[in-house]
Amino acid sequence: MDEQELLKERFKSAVSSTVKAISGNFDLEIKFGNNKDSKKNSLNLPEVANLKKLQDFTNLRAFADSEALRIKYTDKKIYLENEPKGTISKALYAIAEKIRYEKIGSNKLKGIKNNITQCYENKFKNKKIDEIKTETDVPITEAFELYLRSHFFKIKQNNTTKKVLNCWKNLFDKNLNKNLKELDDCIENQSKFNQLVADLIDDLNFKDSKEKEEEKETT
Repeated sequence: MDEQELLKERFKSAVSSTVKAISGNFDLEIKFGNNKDSKKNSLNLPEVANLKKLQDFTNLRAFADSEALRIKYTDKKIYLENEPKGTISKALYAIAEKIRYEKIGSNKLKGIKNNITQCYENKFKNKKIDEIKTETDVPITEAFELYLRSHFFKIKQNNTTKKVLNCWKNLFDKNLNKNLKELDDCIENQSKFNQLVADLIDDLNFKDSKEKEEEKETT
């Protein structure tokens, strides 16, 4: 095994150990690559061979940290009990829950916070600001995540993120802003947090085209 392969194996070992420690599941089987394992007590992470630069390693560590936190802090039964209907609503709900468990982990460990924050901020480095003209150029899921992460993680704003937020800011300020403190207070109470998020998403009254068509058919 050459030196580069040895370093990759050491990195895999370190990531695996970290995931098990964060999740509290030391029997978790961790695999790297695209082969999805359907086993209950297993986790698939991206292939290390595809990592070319430092940011790639940070992104993988952030993904691994996030998955470990999901395993530790998300009760699937509670999650499904409060999950709203509709494709877009489900996507927004999943984003909020992801932010919830990542915030808990970030509060406990600075390294997790740094990995997750750097990974997210990097998403906007290559996004072209001149491609954003109206809200139709910004998916509500992207703006919703940025809005919540800006609150919970104090994401550094640049011209691109400001423009992304601007497209949906009025809607979010009207329906979400007044409840952010309440979300803060129940960050470690999944049931209460999920219920509140589901209600807030319902207040947004945002439906995708498929949902609107289904409503027309039933009226």
